[in-house]
Amino acid sequence: MFLTKSIIVSLGISTLLLAFSTGCTPKNINIIGKNRVEITKHKGVQEGNFMKIMAELENDDNDETEGFVYQIEWYDKNGFIKDETPWKAITIHKNQKIQVIEMTNIPDIVDYKIIVSVPNK
Repeated sequence: MFLTKSIIVSLGISTLLLAFSTGCTPKNINIIGKNRVEITKHKGVQEGNFMKIMAELENDDNDETEGFVYQIEWYDKNGFIKDETPWKAITIHKNQKIQVIEMTNIPDIVDYKIIVSVPNK
Protein backbone atom coordinates (compact mmCIF):
# COMPACT_ATOMS: atom_id res chain seq x y z
CA MET A 1 0.00 0.00 0.00
CA PHE A 2 2.84 2.42 0.83
CA LEU A 3 4.44 1.69 -2.53
CA THR A 4 1.21 2.54 -4.33
CA LYS A 5 0.88 5.88 -2.49
CA SER A 6 4.48 6.85 -3.28
CA ILE A 7 3.96 6.00 -6.95
CA ILE A 8 0.80 8.15 -7.04
CA VAL A 9 2.64 11.03 -5.33
CA SER A 10 5.56 10.70 -7.77
CA LEU A 11 3.21 10.70 -10.74
CA GLY A 12 1.44 13.78 -9.37
CA ILE A 13 4.73 15.65 -8.90
CA SER A 14 5.92 14.63 -12.38
CA THR A 15 2.67 15.85 -13.89
CA LEU A 16 2.99 19.21 -12.14
CA LEU A 17 6.60 19.61 -13.25
CA LEU A 18 5.63 18.78 -16.82
CA ALA A 19 2.79 21.31 -16.72
CA PHE A 20 5.09 24.05 -15.43
CA SER A 21 7.89 23.24 -17.88
CA THR A 22 5.57 23.20 -20.89
CA GLY A 23 4.05 26.49 -19.73
CA CYS A 24 7.36 28.23 -20.46
CA THR A 25 6.89 27.81 -24.22
CA PRO A 26 3.60 29.48 -25.12
CA LYS A 27 1.96 27.55 -27.93
CA ASN A 28 -0.36 30.43 -28.78
CA ILE A 29 2.37 32.97 -29.56
CA ASN A 30 4.78 33.28 -32.47
CA ILE A 31 7.05 36.34 -32.61
CA ILE A 32 8.90 36.83 -35.90
CA GLY A 33 11.98 39.05 -35.88
CA LYS A 34 13.61 40.74 -32.92
CA ASN A 35 11.73 40.23 -29.68
CA ARG A 36 11.20 43.92 -28.91
CA VAL A 37 7.47 43.54 -28.32
CA GLU A 38 6.18 41.20 -25.64
CA ILE A 39 2.77 39.59 -25.27
CA THR A 40 2.36 39.80 -21.51
CA LYS A 41 -1.15 38.30 -21.23
CA HIS A 42 -3.57 36.57 -23.56
CA LYS A 43 -6.68 34.45 -23.29
CA GLY A 44 -9.43 33.11 -25.46
CA VAL A 45 -13.08 32.91 -24.43
CA GLN A 46 -16.07 31.35 -26.13
CA GLU A 47 -19.00 33.66 -26.82
CA GLY A 48 -21.72 31.33 -28.03
CA ASN A 49 -20.22 29.41 -30.97
CA PHE A 50 -17.50 32.02 -31.57
CA MET A 51 -14.11 32.59 -29.97
CA LYS A 52 -12.84 35.96 -28.83
CA ILE A 53 -9.25 36.61 -27.80
CA MET A 54 -7.82 39.38 -25.69
CA ALA A 55 -4.10 40.05 -25.58
CA GLU A 56 -1.92 42.65 -23.91
CA LEU A 57 1.21 43.70 -25.80
CA GLU A 58 4.00 45.70 -24.23
CA ASN A 59 7.00 47.69 -25.37
CA ASP A 60 9.27 47.74 -22.33
CA ASP A 61 12.07 49.54 -24.17
CA ASN A 62 12.88 52.92 -22.63
CA ASP A 63 14.33 54.36 -25.85
CA GLU A 64 12.38 53.18 -28.88
CA THR A 65 8.90 53.31 -30.33
CA GLU A 66 8.11 49.98 -31.97
CA GLY A 67 6.05 49.47 -35.10
CA PHE A 68 4.96 45.95 -35.97
CA VAL A 69 2.14 43.91 -37.48
CA TYR A 70 0.09 41.12 -35.96
CA GLN A 71 -2.30 38.44 -37.15
CA ILE A 72 -4.52 35.86 -35.44
CA GLU A 73 -4.85 32.31 -36.79
CA TRP A 74 -8.03 30.43 -35.80
CA TYR A 75 -8.02 26.61 -35.38
CA ASP A 76 -10.78 24.00 -35.22
CA LYS A 77 -11.02 21.06 -32.78
CA ASN A 78 -8.83 18.92 -35.07
CA GLY A 79 -6.00 21.47 -35.00
CA PHE A 80 -6.56 22.67 -38.57
CA ILE A 81 -6.30 26.36 -39.38
CA LYS A 82 -9.73 27.56 -40.48
CA ASP A 83 -9.25 31.32 -40.80
CA GLU A 84 -6.87 34.16 -40.09
CA THR A 85 -7.23 37.89 -39.62
CA PRO A 86 -5.54 40.24 -42.05
CA TRP A 87 -2.19 41.62 -40.87
CA LYS A 88 -2.81 44.72 -38.74
CA ALA A 89 -0.23 47.43 -38.08
CA ILE A 90 0.30 48.82 -34.58
CA THR A 91 2.75 51.24 -33.00
CA ILE A 92 3.60 50.98 -29.32
CA HIS A 93 5.48 53.88 -27.77
CA LYS A 94 8.22 53.29 -25.21
CA ASN A 95 7.02 51.78 -21.92
CA GLN A 96 3.46 51.47 -23.25
CA LYS A 97 0.97 48.58 -23.11
CA ILE A 98 -1.93 48.10 -25.50
CA GLN A 99 -4.81 45.66 -25.57
CA VAL A 100 -5.86 43.81 -28.70
CA ILE A 101 -9.29 42.18 -28.97
CA GLU A 102 -10.25 39.99 -31.93
CA MET A 103 -13.21 37.70 -32.56
CA THR A 104 -13.60 35.02 -35.19
CA ASN A 105 -16.59 35.04 -37.51
CA ILE A 106 -16.41 31.27 -38.03
CA PRO A 107 -18.30 29.06 -35.54
CA ASP A 108 -16.75 26.22 -33.56
CA ILE A 109 -13.19 27.60 -33.41
CA VAL A 110 -11.47 26.20 -30.31
CA ASP A 111 -7.92 27.57 -30.44
CA TYR A 112 -5.86 30.45 -31.77
CA LYS A 113 -2.32 31.64 -32.38
CA ILE A 114 -1.13 35.26 -32.16
CA ILE A 115 1.60 36.01 -34.70
CA VAL A 116 3.63 39.21 -34.25
CA SER A 117 6.13 40.35 -36.88
CA VAL A 118 8.65 42.97 -35.77
CA PRO A 119 10.89 44.41 -38.51
CA ASN A 120 14.64 44.29 -38.07
CA LYS A 121 16.31 47.65 -37.46
